[in-house]
Amino acid sequence: MRVTKQRVAENRERVVTEAARLFREKGFDGVAVSELMAAAGLTHGGFYNHFGSKEDVEAAALGHVFARAIGRVAGIAERGDAAAFAAYCERYVSAEARDATAATCPMVAFASDVSRQGEGVRSAYAEGLADYLEAFTKASGADRAEALRKFSMLVGALTLARSVAGTDAKLSEEILAAARGLAAD
Repeated sequence: MRVTKQRVAENRERVVTEAARLFREKGFDGVAVSELMAAAGLTHGGFYNHFGSKEDVEAAALGHVFARAIGRVAGIAERGDAAAFAAYCERYVSAEARDATAATCPMVAFASDVSRQGEGVRSAYAEGLADYLEAFTKASGADRAEALRKFSMLVGALTLARSVAGTDAKLSEEILAAARGLAAD
């Protein structure tokens, strides 16, 4: 039975969505193609109908995660809403963000992993990061250097808070609280 072009596109999107979730949870090297395809409800053999390599799906997953993250901050930038931007920063360094099974922020989820990946993945990450930083700068209402300082502080704080949350909850919360205080400035 032949699969329609629409069904092929839907299957590919399902694979990318599941890849984005699994890669955020386990890292690129922690997910096998067979696991990814099973999570998408497809057979392992169908993978190469959609992608030329695992690196291709990794890059597509990065594009998916970055598009969602950029969409959230770009919406704030379009409205020029300083209060919404402050709330965004507060949520970014919240206990909920720290405790999520998979970091929603692509920088927190992938920064340490992406440097060990192939050129296609590194390029997809660099492009996504550049686009995110542009939207973040606009949303912040600050100049580029100030926006980069604030953004780096948020990413670093969430990364550090996540890294010690299971062993030193007090330190983890201290890091988040300090970041929330700076984010409000």
